[in-house]
Amino acid sequence: MPTLRSERNTAEPRSSTRPAVPPESAAQNPERTTGFLLRDNSRLMRIAFTERVSGLTQAQWGALARLSRHQGLNQVGLADLLEVQPITVARLIDKLAALGLVERRPDPKDRRAQQLFLTDKAQPLLDQMWDAGDEILDAAYSGFSEQERHDFIEMMIRMRANLARLAQEDGV
Repeated sequence: MPTLRSERNTAEPRSSTRPAVPPESAAQNPERTTGFLLRDNSRLMRIAFTERVSGLTQAQWGALARLSRHQGLNQVGLADLLEVQPITVARLIDKLAALGLVERRPDPKDRRAQQLFLTDKAQPLLDQMWDAGDEILDAAYSGFSEQERHDFIEMMIRMRANLARLAQEDGV
């Protein structure tokens, strides 16, 4: 039967495979955990982005960004990319179409489906979105060397691959 942390003998030697706990461990300060920091940085970036891209909701600019890279996608495909239900995307596209930013066209391969395309009116908003993103990232990386920025991105890419592999193993 495993022992509880409180029941362990504190004089027990540490495993050589696990490093000693740093003076301020995650148990002592949860704000120093990878998960918390990733979520909090993402939250702060979303706030800064929303303040700079006026007139759109987070869901709307997310849909526009995805469609800009996947013109001709149908609503089910967009729902998959946004990780939401198709009915949610249908309402979202209704609003974007009413704003004149997205148009639905019949899918030549499936008469029941419609493909989604951005209109010319969407381009100035996309430009505003990309500019805001660049500005925010420049501020976020303030004080980082080019090498640190590159290394950080490479580490995040590796972490994403590891987590995608874990999700696949878990059947997600």
